[in-house]
Amino acid sequence: MGVYPPPYGGVSIHVHRLHALCLDNNIRGTVWDISRRVKNARNVVNMSRPWNWLRVLTCRQDVIHVHTTGMHWIIPALFYYLARITGAEYIVSYHSLRFGPRDFNALGRRVLKKVLSSASRCIADSPEIRESLIALGALPEKISVIPAFLPPAANQRKIDEIPGEVRNFMENHEPVISAGAFRVVFYEGQDRYGIDMCIELCARLKNSYPRIGVVFCLPEIGDEAYFARLQQDIREKNVADSFMFVTKALGEVYPIWQESDIFVRPTNSDGDAVSLREALYLKTPSLASDVTPRPEGTVLFRNRDVEDFIDRVKMVWDNYDEYRSKITSLEGSSGADEILNIYRGLAGKSQKISPTGV
Repeated sequence: MGVYPPPYGGVSIHVHRLHALCLDNNIRGTVWDISRRVKNARNVVNMSRPWNWLRVLTCRQDVIHVHTTGMHWIIPALFYYLARITGAEYIVSYHSLRFGPRDFNALGRRVLKKVLSSASRCIADSPEIRESLIALGALPEKISVIPAFLPPAANQRKIDEIPGEVRNFMENHEPVISAGAFRVVFYEGQDRYGIDMCIELCARLKNSYPRIGVVFCLPEIGDEAYFARLQQDIREKNVADSFMFVTKALGEVYPIWQESDIFVRPTNSDGDAVSLREALYLKTPSLASDVTPRPEGTVLFRNRDVEDFIDRVKMVWDNYDEYRSKITSLEGSSGADEILNIYRGLAGKSQKISPTGV
Protein backbone atom coordinates (compact mmCIF):
# COMPACT_ATOMS: atom_id res chain seq x y z
CA MET A 1 0.00 0.00 0.00
CA GLY A 2 1.33 3.41 -0.95
CA VAL A 3 1.21 6.14 -3.55
CA TYR A 4 1.69 5.00 -7.15
CA PRO A 5 2.68 7.54 -9.81
CA PRO A 6 1.54 9.90 -11.02
CA PRO A 7 2.21 12.03 -9.04
CA TYR A 8 5.93 11.29 -9.18
CA GLY A 9 7.67 11.74 -5.86
CA GLY A 10 10.25 9.83 -3.84
CA VAL A 11 7.82 7.34 -2.30
CA SER A 12 5.70 6.82 -5.42
CA ILE A 13 8.82 6.18 -7.53
CA HIS A 14 10.01 3.66 -4.95
CA VAL A 15 6.64 1.86 -5.00
CA HIS A 16 6.58 1.89 -8.82
CA ARG A 17 10.08 0.41 -9.14
CA LEU A 18 9.53 -2.11 -6.37
CA HIS A 19 6.35 -3.32 -8.02
CA ALA A 20 8.15 -3.77 -11.35
CA LEU A 21 10.98 -5.55 -9.57
CA CYS A 22 8.55 -8.01 -7.98
CA LEU A 23 6.92 -8.80 -11.32
CA ASP A 24 10.35 -9.31 -12.91
CA ASN A 25 11.18 -11.80 -10.15
CA ASN A 26 7.97 -13.83 -10.44
CA ILE A 27 6.51 -12.31 -7.29
CA ARG A 28 2.85 -11.48 -7.80
CA GLY A 29 1.88 -8.18 -6.24
CA THR A 30 -0.99 -5.73 -6.21
CA VAL A 31 -0.48 -2.05 -5.43
CA TRP A 32 -3.22 -0.48 -3.33
CA ASP A 33 -2.81 3.12 -4.44
CA ILE A 34 -4.01 5.70 -1.90
CA SER A 35 -3.68 8.73 -4.18
CA ARG A 36 -6.76 10.42 -5.60
CA ARG A 37 -5.90 9.68 -9.20
CA VAL A 38 -7.13 6.50 -10.85
CA LYS A 39 -4.23 4.75 -12.63
CA ASN A 40 -4.39 2.68 -15.77
CA ALA A 41 -1.60 0.33 -14.78
CA ARG A 42 -1.26 -3.42 -14.41
CA ASN A 43 -2.16 -4.75 -10.94
CA VAL A 44 -2.77 -1.29 -9.48
CA VAL A 45 -6.00 -0.70 -7.55
CA ASN A 46 -6.98 2.84 -6.60
CA MET A 47 -8.42 3.13 -3.09
CA SER A 48 -10.35 6.34 -3.81
CA ARG A 49 -13.13 4.03 -4.99
CA PRO A 50 -14.76 2.75 -1.76
CA TRP A 51 -15.72 -0.66 -3.15
CA ASN A 52 -12.06 -1.46 -3.76
CA TRP A 53 -11.50 -1.69 -0.02
CA LEU A 54 -13.51 -4.91 -0.07
CA ARG A 55 -10.95 -6.41 -2.44
CA VAL A 56 -8.29 -6.21 0.26
CA LEU A 57 -10.36 -8.58 2.36
CA THR A 58 -11.14 -11.03 -0.44
CA CYS A 59 -7.88 -11.32 -2.39
CA ARG A 60 -5.21 -13.86 -1.46
CA GLN A 61 -2.15 -12.24 0.03
CA ASP A 62 0.81 -13.55 1.95
CA VAL A 63 2.30 -10.15 2.74
CA ILE A 64 0.82 -6.68 3.18
CA HIS A 65 3.49 -3.98 2.83
CA VAL A 66 2.56 -0.40 3.74
CA HIS A 67 4.70 2.57 2.64
CA THR A 68 4.34 5.75 4.67
CA THR A 69 6.13 8.97 5.57
CA GLY A 70 4.91 8.69 9.16
CA MET A 71 2.63 11.71 9.08
CA HIS A 72 -0.45 9.70 10.00
CA TRP A 73 -0.97 6.58 12.05
CA ILE A 74 -4.45 5.66 10.77
CA ILE A 75 -3.47 4.09 7.41
CA PRO A 76 -0.67 1.87 8.83
CA ALA A 77 -3.04 0.82 11.61
CA LEU A 78 -5.90 0.07 9.22
CA PHE A 79 -3.81 -2.19 7.02
CA TYR A 80 -2.25 -3.84 10.06
CA TYR A 81 -5.69 -4.93 11.27
CA LEU A 82 -6.61 -6.02 7.73
CA ALA A 83 -3.50 -8.19 7.80
CA ARG A 84 -4.64 -9.69 11.09
CA ILE A 85 -8.05 -10.48 9.61
CA THR A 86 -6.66 -12.06 6.42
CA GLY A 87 -3.75 -13.84 8.10
CA ALA A 88 -1.13 -11.98 6.05
CA GLU A 89 2.29 -11.01 7.31
CA TYR A 90 2.61 -7.26 7.83
CA ILE A 91 5.49 -4.96 6.82
CA VAL A 92 5.58 -1.19 7.24
CA SER A 93 8.19 1.03 5.55
CA TYR A 94 8.90 4.50 6.89
CA HIS A 95 10.45 6.72 4.23
CA SER A 96 10.68 9.71 6.54
CA LEU A 97 9.66 10.30 10.13
CA ARG A 98 9.79 13.78 11.62
CA PHE A 99 7.47 12.93 14.48
CA GLY A 100 7.94 11.52 17.95
CA PRO A 101 5.56 10.14 20.58
CA ARG A 102 4.52 13.64 21.67
CA ASP A 103 3.29 14.47 18.17
CA PHE A 104 0.47 11.91 18.36
CA ASN A 105 -2.56 11.92 20.60
CA ALA A 106 -3.00 9.24 23.27
CA LEU A 107 -5.01 6.95 20.97
CA GLY A 108 -2.51 7.39 18.15
CA ARG A 109 0.44 6.54 20.42
CA ARG A 110 -1.29 3.45 21.78
CA VAL A 111 -2.35 2.10 18.38
CA LEU A 112 0.95 2.94 16.68
CA LYS A 113 2.91 1.18 19.42
CA LYS A 114 0.75 -1.92 18.92
CA VAL A 115 1.20 -1.80 15.14
CA LEU A 116 4.96 -1.32 15.26
CA SER A 117 5.64 -3.87 17.99
CA SER A 118 3.48 -6.53 16.30
CA ALA A 119 4.60 -5.96 12.70
CA SER A 120 6.44 -8.82 11.02
CA ARG A 121 9.05 -6.34 9.85
CA CYS A 122 9.62 -2.57 9.93
CA ILE A 123 11.80 -1.03 7.24
CA ALA A 124 13.50 2.29 7.94
CA ASP A 125 15.18 4.34 5.23
CA SER A 126 17.94 5.45 7.62
CA PRO A 127 19.42 4.75 11.07
CA GLU A 128 17.78 7.96 12.32
CA ILE A 129 14.33 6.70 11.33
CA ARG A 130 15.15 3.39 13.02
CA GLU A 131 15.78 5.20 16.31
CA SER A 132 12.51 7.11 15.95
CA LEU A 133 10.61 3.87 15.35
CA ILE A 134 12.12 2.34 18.48
CA ALA A 135 10.97 5.40 20.46
CA LEU A 136 7.47 4.85 19.07
CA GLY A 137 7.39 1.19 20.14
CA ALA A 138 9.00 -0.89 17.37
CA LEU A 139 11.16 -3.83 18.41
CA PRO A 140 14.83 -3.28 17.41
CA GLU A 141 15.24 -6.87 16.20
CA LYS A 142 12.36 -6.42 13.75
CA ILE A 143 13.72 -3.29 12.08
CA SER A 144 15.73 -3.41 8.85
CA VAL A 145 17.52 -0.28 7.67
CA ILE A 146 17.23 -0.27 3.87
CA PRO A 147 17.67 2.90 1.78
CA ALA A 148 14.66 3.55 -0.45
CA PHE A 149 16.73 3.91 -3.60
CA LEU A 150 16.04 1.43 -6.38
CA PRO A 151 18.06 2.00 -9.57
CA PRO A 152 16.29 3.54 -12.55
CA ALA A 153 16.34 1.74 -15.88
CA ALA A 154 18.53 4.39 -17.52
CA ASN A 155 18.54 4.20 -21.31
CA GLN A 156 18.66 6.47 -24.34
CA ARG A 157 14.92 6.21 -24.91
CA LYS A 158 14.25 7.82 -21.53
CA ILE A 159 16.71 10.62 -22.30
CA ASP A 160 15.00 11.21 -25.63
CA GLU A 161 11.70 11.70 -23.78
CA ILE A 162 12.95 14.93 -22.18
CA PRO A 163 10.61 17.60 -23.64
CA GLY A 164 12.05 19.63 -26.49
CA GLU A 165 11.92 22.97 -24.69
CA VAL A 166 13.74 21.50 -21.68
CA ARG A 167 16.35 19.83 -23.89
CA ASN A 168 16.94 23.07 -25.80
CA PHE A 169 17.37 24.97 -22.54
CA MET A 170 19.90 22.45 -21.26
CA GLU A 171 21.84 22.37 -24.51
CA ASN A 172 22.17 26.17 -24.53
CA HIS A 173 23.35 26.64 -20.96
CA GLU A 174 26.47 25.67 -19.04
CA PRO A 175 26.74 24.66 -16.31
CA VAL A 176 23.27 23.14 -16.09
CA ILE A 177 22.16 22.71 -12.47
CA SER A 178 19.05 20.66 -11.74
CA ALA A 179 16.85 20.19 -8.70
CA GLY A 180 13.30 19.12 -7.99
CA ALA A 181 10.38 18.86 -5.62
CA PHE A 182 7.00 17.16 -5.67
CA ARG A 183 5.30 20.48 -4.91
CA VAL A 184 5.86 23.67 -2.94
CA VAL A 185 6.04 22.70 0.74
CA PHE A 186 6.98 24.68 3.83
CA TYR A 187 8.75 23.28 6.88
CA GLU A 188 9.17 25.44 9.98
CA GLY A 189 8.09 28.45 7.94
CA GLN A 190 10.75 27.98 5.27
CA ASP A 191 10.74 26.73 1.68
CA ARG A 192 11.42 23.06 2.40
CA TYR A 193 12.96 22.26 -1.00
CA GLY A 194 15.02 25.43 -1.22
CA ILE A 195 13.54 26.76 -4.46
CA ASP A 196 14.32 30.27 -3.24
CA MET A 197 17.95 29.24 -2.70
CA CYS A 198 18.19 27.89 -6.25
CA ILE A 199 16.96 31.21 -7.64
CA GLU A 200 19.51 33.10 -5.54
CA LEU A 201 22.23 30.67 -6.66
CA CYS A 202 21.39 31.35 -10.29
CA ALA A 203 21.38 35.12 -9.83
CA ARG A 204 24.63 35.24 -7.84
CA LEU A 205 26.60 32.99 -10.19
CA LYS A 206 25.43 34.51 -13.46
CA ASN A 207 28.18 37.14 -13.50
CA SER A 208 30.85 34.45 -13.15
CA TYR A 209 29.11 31.97 -15.44
CA PRO A 210 26.98 33.95 -17.95
CA ARG A 211 25.60 30.76 -19.53
CA ILE A 212 24.47 29.17 -16.27
CA GLY A 213 21.09 27.42 -16.35
CA VAL A 214 18.97 26.03 -13.53
CA VAL A 215 16.21 23.51 -14.20
CA PHE A 216 13.78 23.00 -11.31
CA CYS A 217 11.22 20.20 -11.72
CA LEU A 218 7.96 20.97 -9.93
CA PRO A 219 5.18 18.74 -11.28
CA GLU A 220 2.61 20.09 -8.80
CA ILE A 221 2.79 23.73 -7.77
CA GLY A 222 0.74 23.56 -4.58
CA ASP A 223 1.00 27.06 -3.11
CA GLU A 224 0.12 29.26 -6.08
CA ALA A 225 0.73 32.54 -4.23
CA TYR A 226 4.25 31.55 -3.20
CA PHE A 227 4.99 30.25 -6.69
CA ALA A 228 3.93 33.62 -8.11
CA ARG A 229 6.36 35.34 -5.71
CA LEU A 230 9.15 33.02 -6.87
CA GLN A 231 8.43 33.91 -10.48
CA GLN A 232 8.48 37.60 -9.58
CA ASP A 233 11.82 37.08 -7.83
CA ILE A 234 13.20 35.48 -10.99
CA ARG A 235 12.17 38.51 -13.03
CA GLU A 236 13.51 41.00 -10.52
CA LYS A 237 16.88 39.22 -10.42
CA ASN A 238 17.02 39.22 -14.24
CA VAL A 239 17.48 35.47 -14.55
CA ALA A 240 14.30 34.63 -16.48
CA ASP A 241 16.45 33.36 -19.35
CA SER A 242 18.58 31.27 -16.99
CA PHE A 243 16.01 29.64 -14.70
CA MET A 244 13.43 27.13 -15.94
CA PHE A 245 10.57 25.66 -13.96
CA VAL A 246 9.33 22.35 -15.38
CA THR A 247 5.76 22.30 -14.09
CA LYS A 248 4.29 19.64 -16.32
CA ALA A 249 4.26 16.01 -15.22
CA LEU A 250 7.13 14.33 -17.07
CA GLY A 251 6.92 10.94 -15.44
CA GLU A 252 10.27 10.04 -13.93
CA VAL A 253 12.70 12.93 -14.15
CA TYR A 254 16.01 11.17 -13.56
CA PRO A 255 17.01 11.69 -17.26
CA ILE A 256 17.22 15.40 -16.41
CA TRP A 257 19.59 14.63 -13.52
CA GLN A 258 21.61 12.44 -15.88
CA GLU A 259 21.95 15.15 -18.52
CA SER A 260 22.75 17.92 -16.00
CA ASP A 261 26.24 19.01 -14.97
CA ILE A 262 25.32 19.31 -11.29
CA PHE A 263 22.39 18.18 -9.12
CA VAL A 264 21.45 20.03 -5.91
CA ARG A 265 19.19 19.17 -2.98
CA PRO A 266 18.88 22.30 -0.75
CA THR A 267 16.19 20.90 1.57
CA ASN A 268 15.74 22.07 5.16
CA SER A 269 14.18 18.72 6.13
CA ASP A 270 14.65 15.43 4.38
CA GLY A 271 14.63 11.68 4.42
CA ASP A 272 16.76 9.41 2.27
CA ALA A 273 16.19 11.39 -0.94
CA VAL A 274 15.64 9.15 -3.95
CA SER A 275 16.50 11.95 -6.39
CA LEU A 276 19.90 12.48 -4.75
CA ARG A 277 20.74 8.80 -4.94
CA GLU A 278 19.55 8.74 -8.55
CA ALA A 279 21.88 11.59 -9.49
CA LEU A 280 24.85 9.94 -7.78
CA TYR A 281 24.02 6.59 -9.38
CA LEU A 282 24.00 8.35 -12.77
CA LYS A 283 27.41 9.90 -11.95
CA THR A 284 26.22 13.51 -11.78
CA PRO A 285 28.17 15.53 -9.16
CA SER A 286 25.67 16.29 -6.40
CA LEU A 287 25.37 18.69 -3.50
CA ALA A 288 22.92 18.61 -0.60
CA SER A 289 22.21 20.34 2.69
CA ASP A 290 23.64 18.81 5.85
CA VAL A 291 20.20 18.57 7.45
CA THR A 292 20.43 14.75 7.45
CA PRO A 293 23.11 12.13 6.69
CA ARG A 294 23.68 11.93 2.93
CA PRO A 295 25.00 9.15 0.67
CA GLU A 296 28.71 8.77 0.03
CA GLY A 297 29.89 11.12 -2.70
CA THR A 298 27.55 13.98 -1.78
CA VAL A 299 29.13 17.42 -1.31
CA LEU A 300 27.52 18.97 1.77
CA PHE A 301 26.68 22.59 2.54
CA ARG A 302 25.20 24.12 5.68
CA ASN A 303 21.43 24.01 5.92
CA ARG A 304 19.74 27.21 4.64
CA ASP A 305 23.15 28.90 4.31
CA VAL A 306 22.99 30.55 0.89
CA GLU A 307 26.60 31.70 0.98
CA ASP A 308 27.91 28.23 1.73
CA PHE A 309 25.59 26.75 -0.90
CA ILE A 310 26.90 29.10 -3.58
CA ASP A 311 30.54 28.60 -2.56
CA ARG A 312 30.20 24.80 -2.70
CA VAL A 313 28.53 24.81 -6.10
CA LYS A 314 31.25 27.09 -7.43
CA MET A 315 33.90 24.81 -5.94
CA VAL A 316 32.44 21.75 -7.66
CA TRP A 317 32.12 23.46 -11.04
CA ASP A 318 35.63 24.94 -10.88
CA ASN A 319 37.02 21.47 -10.06
CA TYR A 320 34.50 19.49 -12.07
CA ASP A 321 36.73 16.70 -13.37
CA GLU A 322 37.92 15.94 -9.86
CA TYR A 323 34.41 15.61 -8.44
CA ARG A 324 33.13 13.67 -11.44
CA SER A 325 36.02 11.23 -11.04
CA LYS A 326 35.25 10.75 -7.34
CA ILE A 327 31.67 9.67 -7.88
CA THR A 328 32.48 7.64 -10.99
CA SER A 329 34.66 5.44 -8.77
CA LEU A 330 31.76 4.76 -6.37
CA GLU A 331 29.73 1.61 -6.81
CA GLY A 332 25.97 2.11 -6.85
CA SER A 333 23.94 0.01 -4.45
CA SER A 334 20.30 -0.57 -3.58
CA GLY A 335 18.20 -2.55 -1.16
CA ALA A 336 16.31 -4.43 -3.87
CA ASP A 337 17.59 -7.90 -3.01
CA GLU A 338 17.13 -7.36 0.71
CA ILE A 339 13.47 -6.38 0.30
CA LEU A 340 12.76 -9.34 -1.98
CA ASN A 341 14.44 -11.67 0.52
CA ILE A 342 12.21 -10.28 3.29
CA TYR A 343 9.15 -11.07 1.15
CA ARG A 344 10.35 -14.59 0.44
CA GLY A 345 11.29 -15.22 4.04
CA LEU A 346 7.92 -14.12 5.37
CA ALA A 347 6.08 -16.18 2.79
CA GLY A 348 8.06 -19.35 3.40
CA LYS A 349 10.57 -18.55 0.64
CA SER A 350 7.96 -19.40 -1.96
CA GLN A 351 8.30 -17.91 -5.45
CA LYS A 352 4.52 -17.57 -5.66
CA ILE A 353 3.97 -14.96 -2.96
CA SER A 354 1.67 -11.98 -3.32
CA PRO A 355 3.02 -8.94 -1.44
CA THR A 356 -0.08 -6.77 -1.58
CA GLY A 357 0.80 -3.13 -1.35
CA VAL A 358 4.34 -3.08 -2.75
